[in-house]
Amino acid sequence: MSLLDVDRRTLRLFALPDAAAILAFVLVGEYQHSMLAYSLTHPLRLVGVLLPFVGAWAVVAPALRAYSPRARSWRGLLGWTVLSWLVADALAQLLLASGVFPIDFDPIFAVVVAVFGTLFLLVARGLAFAVATWR
Repeated sequence: MSLLDVDRRTLRLFALPDAAAILAFVLVGEYQHSMLAYSLTHPLRLVGVLLPFVGAWAVVAPALRAYSPRARSWRGLLGWTVLSWLVADALAQLLLASGVFPIDFDPIFAVVVAVFGTLFLLVARGLAFAVATWR
């Protein structure tokens, strides 16, 4: 087993739901902070808000086996998703602390991202896995 234990079947199963979950999470956050209309009319802001989370997930998820064959079980899905998102959130928060992005680091925000980002990913991955195993 290598550091990047990426299984193509698992990647095909979860990549789109993961991207949709992170996008949905960011859009809900923008809506909650009355920034959605602005972000939708200023796509660079939306990209700037998405980038730390998508980038961190893209680096961390393969490294922490969120796309390994073991992630294609309910137990594996739960464990690898939670672990990967919590580490990706920490990395994203470090990126936000750099001051380069349109949102800033805030410890409370980091906790909110950890909790709700995990929920969004688990729902998206759970639905994808349920549909895949139901067929």
